[in-house]
Amino acid sequence: MVQRKTQTPAYWQGQFTINSKDLEFIYNQILENNRVFTLDEIALALVKRQYQAEELAARSEFQQGKLYQPKESYAVGEQVVFPHLDFAVGTVKTTRQGHHPVHGTFTVIAVSFPNGSDTREFATNFDHPHPLNLDTNQSLASLQGLMPPEEIYQTYLEFIRPKVEAALKNSNDFVKFHGQYFLRDLLPDFHEGLFNIADAAIDINNGPLSVDALIEQMGLAEGKDITDTLRFSVSYRLANDERFDDVGPTGQVLWYLERIEPPEAHHAPRRLQLNNGNQSYDIDLFDEDLLALLTEIDDEATPVEHLSAVDPNPQSVTIVLNYPHRRVGTLPLTPKTESLFPSSHYNPVLFEFVDGRTGDTFPGWTALNDKYVFGLDEWYNKNKLPVGAYINIKRTDNPMRIIVDYQAMRSQRDWVRTANVSGNKLVFQMSKEAINCKYDELIIIGESNQAQIDAFWLNASEKKLSIYDILCQIFPELSKLNPQSTVHAKTLYSAVNVVRRAAPGTIFQELVSHRCFIPMKNGYWIYDPNLRD
Repeated sequence: MVQRKTQTPAYWQGQFTINSKDLEFIYNQILENNRVFTLDEIALALVKRQYQAEELAARSEFQQGKLYQPKESYAVGEQVVFPHLDFAVGTVKTTRQGHHPVHGTFTVIAVSFPNGSDTREFATNFDHPHPLNLDTNQSLASLQGLMPPEEIYQTYLEFIRPKVEAALKNSNDFVKFHGQYFLRDLLPDFHEGLFNIADAAIDINNGPLSVDALIEQMGLAEGKDITDTLRFSVSYRLANDERFDDVGPTGQVLWYLERIEPPEAHHAPRRLQLNNGNQSYDIDLFDEDLLALLTEIDDEATPVEHLSAVDPNPQSVTIVLNYPHRRVGTLPLTPKTESLFPSSHYNPVLFEFVDGRTGDTFPGWTALNDKYVFGLDEWYNKNKLPVGAYINIKRTDNPMRIIVDYQAMRSQRDWVRTANVSGNKLVFQMSKEAINCKYDELIIIGESNQAQIDAFWLNASEKKLSIYDILCQIFPELSKLNPQSTVHAKTLYSAVNVVRRAAPGTIFQELVSHRCFIPMKNGYWIYDPNLRD
């Protein structure tokens, strides 16, 4: 019997390829249906194609004998194929009458097999419901209990999808927009002037427009229903015009003008970029205090697998604003915050922030791939929010409007550790600052001269100062602010990020790797310069 390679992990994990005949098959499928296909639809169609080819090969082997089904009749000397016995072939030796108290009489055949095993008996002329009675729509594979195409695809999806996607990308016959595919030859030929109309329509609207609205503006509907094919064709053309940008969330296409968008919608601010050296760490080296702090610090750079489980669909969350995000007017996208914001894996998403105090709205941008939300710089400055402020984020009935607020309190002057640059060195001192909100005392850091700190940050970046070197420089400055000379790991995280963007785990790795940093209790550390490497 033909071995079914589609039932083996080795085939899908390593041997599966897509050839020109497969692509021709997909081409014809789209052509015949004249509609857009998703990647999953195409991949599943190719799995079914291979599955059916094996089914035909298996059926061709039945020339050795007649397929056994209890409802059929068989004569002495006839060869019979038994699907439920791995398609073993046997020869009918004798027949006799059988009787069932409910179903009545039937025929029993005695069959011998080439392997010399004992003769076995099987019911025939049994015209009653039975799992081995093959109907016209039933495959041989189902008789064997083999995985159907849908189950095969779901089981090996992670191996199949990338190969199908790569094959479609390398073929000139197919065009793609947001995970959907169509034939290049079937795309309508649009006049350039239509897209000038689209540009003007978005400009006049002073906001993004749906593809259906643009189709209407461009006069392409002509009183008819707008088809998915037309939506795809117009969207594909807009996506390949540098003037336009899709800013809609998953499942919704909204077209906007790229010239109006802030740069941060497409490029992560330098203050958020983790591109200066190795940022990996070994979590197994951390004690319980440091493990707890990984979850407590709201930093998008901490891998999801290192965080505690969170509510996947919260109505509201509270996070602590760290230094990099405060400086560039952003919020981190973490497992705790991500579900609150509209997002897309294909593009930045434009939505509205709602000021929780005034009700005023202002634009926000979700950059899911870079794990941040942009658009809060003016709001931070207007409300004089410090690094370490508690920020409340709350969903509304409209998924495209998100409330942002802070925990207000009567303005007072508090002692705050303040960063400054002196003698080409980052120094810290305690100074009184006017504070009007609740904040994390371990994270808060003030600045006496932002321009000097920015120049120091650029210089440190150019010199590629290591996190270890930065810790050794700032630890004495922070420890002098405490009578016990101890510094909390969260404070070190906050201070290091003034000089260089670094994930909490990366900083903790340096603490546990060098003997000059000595752990105390509850996340506090001391520094002994005499033990420096």
